[in-house]
Amino acid sequence: MPARLWLVSLFTVLLSACASPQKRPTTPPPRPDMPFNHGLFNPVAVLDEQSIFTLPEQEQQAFLSYYQQRILAGMRGDRIIYDYLHDQLDEFHYRGETYSATESLQYGGGNCISLAVLTQAYAFVAGIDTRYHKMASAPVYQQVADTILISSHFKTKLLAPEEQEEEDWITLVRPGTIIDYFPAQDAIFVASARYKDLVAKFYANLAVKAMLADEFDLSAARILRARSYAPDDPELINIAAVLHRRAGDLKGAETIYQYADRHRLTSHNLLSNYLVLAKEQQATALAARLEQQLEEDAKTPFDFLMNARSAIAKGQLKKASRLLVNVVKETPYLPEPYFELAKISYLQGDHDTARQLLELAIEKTSDPEKSRVFTAKHSMLQSLTEQ
Repeated sequence: MPARLWLVSLFTVLLSACASPQKRPTTPPPRPDMPFNHGLFNPVAVLDEQSIFTLPEQEQQAFLSYYQQRILAGMRGDRIIYDYLHDQLDEFHYRGETYSATESLQYGGGNCISLAVLTQAYAFVAGIDTRYHKMASAPVYQQVADTILISSHFKTKLLAPEEQEEEDWITLVRPGTIIDYFPAQDAIFVASARYKDLVAKFYANLAVKAMLADEFDLSAARILRARSYAPDDPELINIAAVLHRRAGDLKGAETIYQYADRHRLTSHNLLSNYLVLAKEQQATALAARLEQQLEEDAKTPFDFLMNARSAIAKGQLKKASRLLVNVVKETPYLPEPYFELAKISYLQGDHDTARQLLELAIEKTSDPEKSRVFTAKHSMLQSLTEQ
């Protein structure tokens, strides 16, 4: 074929290719917002975001004076905040309440979210960047209205100021300082988190507090505010569903759970509470599917722990024991598996082994309330074995 004819043929092919219709990537339709029965609740004002992190003016000035003196001495900003918290807040005591920064100073304590909020408040004043580590501890079964709640623990990482890097030099992990005055040995790392996750968790904690006090309007306002920061968080969706159920709107709760299930915004905790609702409604097929899904989707030690508790309740002691032994192998520092294994030994009539397992649970817990419960059970077994 002459060169000219070959070029013409090639040009024709290229034109044909350009003229052929191109398949455009399809954009999935936007996910609809979570259903929420707004008519069930009256609007209530909630604390605004800025007020959560605002320090009293006098405290801001005292901190800035401390901070600037040490910056001039060549100290790193993240270390200065750590030292300030250590020096000034040695009387900061653990309380089970979620407080704003000002409230934490006023009451001299708070929970881990309160401490994270207070740390973030000082970081704002100093202009220090932050990140968070989200930790989880064992789910707690609330006897009131059969509600299963989980406890999230936040560790704050104050990031070191960014430095001028040499050419071709890459920093994989930005250095910083971890703030965690309430270290819990019975907690596991779940995920990294950012500022918006902390704000969402602050409102979520207060939403749960209001819900358990039957202040449903306030709880609704707080959970809606929390979801404005983390709309896809399964735990926030779960709280919304539990709120509807406790407020008497079982259909609304079911619709929320169906939304989460349909869009794969589920967690082990959400599915567990969905199962509670399914059993209340005697939806046998749904309950069976959820039980199977809870087993198949288990990932964390606490997921397997919950499955073991469910097996114990059904009398499936061998299955529960197998699950718990695996949890102990993976996370020997957690107290809950030993406590559940002690239950199994007790049910099997082996009081000596049950007592020994309770001693291990007591040894491994850092939570005073858990220690009190474990110790009471141990004392009971001790008296039984001495008879």
